[in-house]
Amino acid sequence: MIRIVFGGDICPTGRIQNAFAAGYADEIFHDLLEDITYADLSVVNLECPLVSRETPINKGGGGPVLGASSRCIRGFAAANWSVLNLANNHSFDHGACGLRETIDTIRGAGLGVVGAGLNISEAQMPFVTIVNGQRIVIYAMAEREYSVADSKTPGANPVDIINFVNAIRQHKQDDILIVIIHVGSEYYTYPSPEMRRKCRFMVDIGAD
Repeated sequence: MIRIVFGGDICPTGRIQNAFAAGYADEIFHDLLEDITYADLSVVNLECPLVSRETPINKGGGGPVLGASSRCIRGFAAANWSVLNLANNHSFDHGACGLRETIDTIRGAGLGVVGAGLNISEAQMPFVTIVNGQRIVIYAMAEREYSVADSKTPGANPVDIINFVNAIRQHKQDDILIVIIHVGSEYYTYPSPEMRRKCRFMVDIGAD
């Protein structure tokens, strides 16, 4: 049996930032820490850049600009998270410099990254690992807001059904293929009918 743990949005700002920066995993995750630590694979959504210098973008009133100290990676590493997902609407909040530093910081701590890159080709690359002899592929996408990548711009991998179909064709063999989608209206707890339709289509063509 393979034990996989998924975490939702984590933004290590405010009063919890000091605990993240110090690597005090028990103060952050409490009774969840055992589940994270002993999982064969653990994936969580990092909902803000990790930066040593703030370079906030102008969203024109389209939501807050989030960011935390690059030292906060210590909290994720201490809790034994395996992979941080950057396919979300805040990964580009500190522009190209902030996203580059975030990716470098995560990889420098020995953790995996999925869902974003220095261009669209990198952003579309799944995270691939082998757990107990089983190849696992994680493919992550986000709604098209302020954070998505293109051929020249760093950012998140946007929700694009055609690109997803191509990813399935390229990566789905005898693998377990897991899809992460960061979408929806904030504070509204239900997916739209259109998103439900897209998700069911993804399952029909091979998402596990």
